[in-house]
Amino acid sequence: MIKFITRFVFTIFAVLLSASTVLAQNSNLYVIDSFGDHTMPGWYSGGDLTMKYSHKEDNLENGYGVISSQNKSITPNSFAGLIRKEEKLQVAENNILSVMLQGINNDMTATIQVLFDKNNDGKYDENTDVRLESKPLSMNFSGWKEVHFNITPSEFKVISKTKDDDFSILEQEALGIQFSFQTGKEFSAGPIETGVAMISERYSKELKQETAQTDMNNGESYFTARNYPNPFNPETKITYTLKNSTSVKITVYDRLGREVVVLVDENQSEGEHAVSFNAANLPSGVYFYRIKTPEMVEVQKMVFTK
Repeated sequence: MIKFITRFVFTIFAVLLSASTVLAQNSNLYVIDSFGDHTMPGWYSGGDLTMKYSHKEDNLENGYGVISSQNKSITPNSFAGLIRKEEKLQVAENNILSVMLQGINNDMTATIQVLFDKNNDGKYDENTDVRLESKPLSMNFSGWKEVHFNITPSEFKVISKTKDDDFSILEQEALGIQFSFQTGKEFSAGPIETGVAMISERYSKELKQETAQTDMNNGESYFTARNYPNPFNPETKITYTLKNSTSVKITVYDRLGREVVVLVDENQSEGEHAVSFNAANLPSGVYFYRIKTPEMVEVQKMVFTK
């Protein structure tokens, strides 16, 4: 299992952010939910927690989701409940996931979970599917905070009950996002009420460089990387150029982000290099190869056809 540690940054806001559009113009910002719709489409709750809208009508200016145990007393060291937004979203490595959360001044934590439907049955099942999970985030504060999570293999952990524990984030379609709440040993027993607002996803600079390369051999590669032939059967040759002597790792993944093989993992000199990938024992389909150096990470797509 890949070991992940989450890094998070807090920014305190006195008022909630407002959003009037799903895609912020010229910002590479995708708003997953601005909580402007009082019906809160796609949201579900579980455990001892329920979720309702903060206003009787739509409110783009300061609407949010109220999460509460409805006067039910919650005990220390217990699972309080969860909320889930079931809406497909595109998740890619190095994206920044931002969430507005309301503190409760008590010993409770929240974990942010991105859900993936690995077996493509249209629903999330923890016994067969995969999720990315953040480090527990303390809710022991007052007011609202915006929390930023950098989605990388070094900052999230993979949760999977199957043997496919080499899941990797490249550019995947997630089934939804989930918040799980757990009380700690110092939690003062009693009802819970907190809130969530403005969930968004932003491309990082590195991601812009990486996702610009997802088209097959588009000629704009930082490494002038290409594989030939493409499509291929069963072998293709990957060529790439290093601008200086550096450590380089080239890994092949399937379309679900599972590692297939590491082709290169060593220090290499400046100049052009090549490595072959043989898919004779693999099923036909789309594969990705990722070239990673300390200076750059880049992903290219290739197609294996039998």
